[in-house]
Amino acid sequence: MENEKAWENQTKDWEKNLFYSKNTLFLKWLSKVSKKSDKILDQGCGIGQYTFSAYKIGFQNIIGMDFSQELLKLARKNAKNLNYNIKFVKGDIRNMPFKENSFDAIISGGIVEHVPETEKTISELSRVLKKNSYLLIHVPHKISIFTITKKIQQFFGIWKCGYEKSFTKRNFSKLLKENGFEIKEYFLSEFHPGKHKIIGKIIQIIDKPLYLAGFGGHHMCFLCRKIK
Repeated sequence: MENEKAWENQTKDWEKNLFYSKNTLFLKWLSKVSKKSDKILDQGCGIGQYTFSAYKIGFQNIIGMDFSQELLKLARKNAKNLNYNIKFVKGDIRNMPFKENSFDAIISGGIVEHVPETEKTISELSRVLKKNSYLLIHVPHKISIFTITKKIQQFFGIWKCGYEKSFTKRNFSKLLKENGFEIKEYFLSEFHPGKHKIIGKIIQIIDKPLYLAGFGGHHMCFLCRKIK
């Protein structure tokens, strides 16, 4: 699969830092809304960065799921090296291998935008999450300079992250609400330069006015509670 190969090519960068800061937004949100004993899913875990970070701060009933056998192999290897008792499973976000009402919280960090079937993936998140439990999800913001540059790269065939789409806040919020979620908190992350520092800095400068107006940026982050 194109997406599988695209993400396997990112592993060298991820291996440099297996942990996020405890002050990372999703970890702060997780600590705010969940108990340490809660059963948590890291959807699209890759090599385990969110999984390991959550485990490190005390959320040790956590499962990592990914569709790539190669990424899961690395995740299990990293868990063994860290002496972390974490279960990793293979699964497709459009049809996850879990029963209804299985989890007390789900982390979905930049995952659902990588398949065309967005409605199905959000429905699946709702299905496996318990009522009154929390979904922590972020997706790319459509109204931004980053999205324009992504479209240009995709057109010329130099985009390295496989299939990826973007969303407006209005449309994605509507999709969440239609699937039984109540949005409790929202945060738009600012665009930050990546590997290409000069080009990235130029994009950041151009995007800044949009960001200050509530548009632009990179990822829209939603803290949602399942109410239906």
